[in-house]
Amino acid sequence: MAFAEYPIAPPHADAPRPPLLVQLHDWVVTVDHKRLGIMYICSGLLFFAVAGLEASIMRWQLAFPQHEMVSPEVFNRLFTMHGTTMVFFFGMPIILGLANYLIPLMIGARDLAFPRLNAFGFWLALFGGVLLYFSYLGGEGLAGAGTAPDVGWFAYAPLTERAFSRGHSTDYWILSLLVSGIGSVATSINVVTTVFCMRCKA
Repeated sequence: MAFAEYPIAPPHADAPRPPLLVQLHDWVVTVDHKRLGIMYICSGLLFFAVAGLEASIMRWQLAFPQHEMVSPEVFNRLFTMHGTTMVFFFGMPIILGLANYLIPLMIGARDLAFPRLNAFGFWLALFGGVLLYFSYLGGEGLAGAGTAPDVGWFAYAPLTERAFSRGHSTDYWILSLLVSGIGSVATSINVVTTVFCMRCKA
């Protein structure tokens, strides 16, 4: 039995790559669930590296008795930023990134139910993390005390009161979690709607 042999040309071998700025623009304005999943995971890994640096400084402070590498105030800020980052800006983006990338593929859907809401949720979550770390610059405020939040990642009272947390650092902490929480909820609603309404018929 003979088979016809046809030469197979490499796909788009001679097609020029678009400029870097065009590629970057495509990623920024994308609504593709795979790209957004990759962006979620990459942002989570970026915050993971920052939180790991904060954890290393805390561990070095605790490595020797009476070690004075950082002051108690700076240690409290590192503890707060590390815990908040690991829970809300590393754990959540990794989970949502995997859900974004895999769930449409697993259920046979072309994309998530609301692609634009998906992109909106990612950018809100990322902006929340950037807002949290902007507190190092803007948290001092008019009070002239404190930079990053120092209330612990749990923010129990009375640590959040003015007597124990001066300046606007706690306000940045609250706003960053509020913004990123809205983004996470938007993506979660999107994933649940996709699972219930866009599954392939079996």
